[in-house]
Amino acid sequence: MPRRRSSLLALLLSLAACTGQPAPGPAPDAGSAAAAPAAGAGAQERLGALLAAEQRRAAIEVSPADQQSRDVDVRRAAARALARIGGDAARPGLVRALADEDDEVIAWAAYGLGFSCKEHENETVSALVARALARDAAPGRSGGGAAAVSGGAAAVSASAAAVSTGAAVSGGGVSAGAPRLDVGGALARAIGRCGAEASEPTLVAWLDGPRERAIHAAYALGDLAALKLKLREETLVALLNLASGSAASPPVPEALYPIGRLEHVPLTVIPRIRDVAAARLAEAGGARLFAVRALGRAGEAAVGELARVLTSRGVFAASERAEAARALKRLGAPGQRALADALASLAPSADPIALTGLVGEDFGALLTALDALASAGAARKPLRDLAALPPPPSAPAAILRRVAWLRCGAARLLAGENHRDPLLLGCDVTAPDDPGSKPDAGAPVRGSIGARAVVEVIGRGAITGARLAAFRAYAEAGDLRAREAAIELIASHEEIAGAPHLLAKALAAEEPGLVAAAAEVIARQPQRASEAPGQGKRKRKRKRDDKDAPAAVVTSPAVEGALLSLLDRPGTRDDPELIGAVIDAAGALALKPAEPRLEELCRSSYPTTRAHAGTALGVLRGRKVACDAGLPGDAGAAGRPVVAPPAGELPAEASALVREPAVLTFDTDAGELTMTLDPALAPVAVTRFVDLARSGYYDGKIVHRVVPGFVTQFGAPFGDGAGGPPGRPALRCETSPVPFEPLRVGVALAGRDTGSSQLFVMHARAPHLDGQYAAVGVAAGPWAALVDGDVIRSVKVRD
Repeated sequence: MPRRRSSLLALLLSLAACTGQPAPGPAPDAGSAAAAPAAGAGAQERLGALLAAEQRRAAIEVSPADQQSRDVDVRRAAARALARIGGDAARPGLVRALADEDDEVIAWAAYGLGFSCKEHENETVSALVARALARDAAPGRSGGGAAAVSGGAAAVSASAAAVSTGAAVSGGGVSAGAPRLDVGGALARAIGRCGAEASEPTLVAWLDGPRERAIHAAYALGDLAALKLKLREETLVALLNLASGSAASPPVPEALYPIGRLEHVPLTVIPRIRDVAAARLAEAGGARLFAVRALGRAGEAAVGELARVLTSRGVFAASERAEAARALKRLGAPGQRALADALASLAPSADPIALTGLVGEDFGALLTALDALASAGAARKPLRDLAALPPPPSAPAAILRRVAWLRCGAARLLAGENHRDPLLLGCDVTAPDDPGSKPDAGAPVRGSIGARAVVEVIGRGAITGARLAAFRAYAEAGDLRAREAAIELIASHEEIAGAPHLLAKALAAEEPGLVAAAAEVIARQPQRASEAPGQGKRKRKRKRDDKDAPAAVVTSPAVEGALLSLLDRPGTRDDPELIGAVIDAAGALALKPAEPRLEELCRSSYPTTRAHAGTALGVLRGRKVACDAGLPGDAGAAGRPVVAPPAGELPAEASALVREPAVLTFDTDAGELTMTLDPALAPVAVTRFVDLARSGYYDGKIVHRVVPGFVTQFGAPFGDGAGGPPGRPALRCETSPVPFEPLRVGVALAGRDTGSSQLFVMHARAPHLDGQYAAVGVAAGPWAALVDGDVIRSVKVRD
């Protein structure tokens, strides 16, 4: 889950998350000294060593002896470590674990293989299918293939007793409230994620099996749909048959999930999608959201049903209503007309008492409908009412914030390209009045909500003249998130004069999100870092054999110096998201002085950093360069030494792991909220979050990202979704094959091994997140009632 981005699309585009492929290397050798456990070493010592191997990403330290241990907890910890390490180095061990007799070991093995099957897709799927069939044939099996395993003999409290000597929380230890591993689900999802030739027909055949297996197959087909961007027409028919049910079997609404993962569906099945999905709206439940999403693929005929969902407060959940608004946005002009009609009934009255009801989950549906409108159009009247909505006298900050979101959301639609529109300039009522300034003054408007709305409107026209002056005011000073949005406009507006100066100033900023925004602009449009006038409009002629070479640019010395300084900064290197953006910018500019630094970064223990460094070195050297094994070298070069990926440092949290679940109580603008963080599956991450909460880190932090019906996210040090606490290197991913259900708590990411201090809380079931992020606990309370900008006043921890 990208931390900087605030849109749902950006989140979905980054779902590589914790599943990037680590470096290839030799399989652990049972005869090697490094792989063999010390003579007489007890199970607790091996558990500690396996946790260390997992955290250091050292597959070679997980031995076949561990996988053959008579202690099931050791075998589980070994399988978990290999699954999280992944890649070619872990693959042989995962194949061995797939043959284990313990369901949890099998679940970890299948999960790991699902993300380590690149260039081995067919053989991996064959092995997974064979293992599923073998389980079905085993005595006492029901054939459902979906047995949940609770995780072993050793509880977290028992295994954590050895923390001081380096022992780990057991791979199978389960404490109260910990999610269970489902071996049937792990096998099915791995088959879908590998995307082999046999994946689709196998999963379609499983749709005819027991209900639990059919649901797993449907989710796996959703994974396959996201990977292949299509499903066969006969597959869609099978899913619709399952979703519609029959006289002999009830409907399975989860079968509609894969349809919602497709951007386009065959015209021949659209009427059936509409009929089946509409029928499922009559049945409440967590899977009804998939029916709403599927209707967004059912064409104009589905507009009426979606409008009914959006406007039926109390009948449909807030998450379903928000999803209906997003689905209507997909349906073009008919959907826009329905959104305009719905807005009048959704908008609150101006009565001060009525406005107190804005703090609630239903507010998200209204806000999503407002965001889904492409223009004022037929909604001009309700939009004007919203833009002029009076804030209640002496209203608390939470009410003012929601009024500001409505006013500014409406004003930016009414403004069109007019960034000086009075309604727009005065929309943010969260900022205190400044008697010395006027709404149309040249200085940026006060308040983050209003400032971001103005920047969006500035970006709708050519940024020259007075518009350029306004743009520069937001790009150089004021609200951080508005500055980041302004800097991002440089990539799509080549007419902006003085771009190198603005980019250099942003690269020198303290806030990592602003630095990354500038670096990403340079990576996408390197000519914007050129000082030559009009450089962005001219393209040099390329020779026939030079078609893949980057266009030559005269890089601003200030930009070059800032990037080289960032490459040398230790704090930058501890943030894989930030260093990756900086590396990409240096590569796009072909900065030759960066080459030694890039070679050093090629040996990073973070796989994403190595990948970025390899790409940048390839640009500098004019050939493909791989840093997969921690050594810069020609990709695929014959005779290249095969070595294991570089191992990282053991995180400080591993020496003092949290032993039991901890309850965190949040005092927020939306009331008191809680979450229980459980170390059973993510001991290091939970230890980090509990330590931060105890230290007061979260006190005063804002909720920086809310996608109604999907997720609430918080914990960024600057409130913009970037970075983490200083002195705390990025966390290694502790992902698991567990479902992301409503109120599940996960670790926010911007790529593999980039977690730090940010958490997210789910609003609804989201199968596409399963296994992609670390599940660390379960929340309670109306987390979906929060909005962007709400404040976490304090957090208390109870063990």
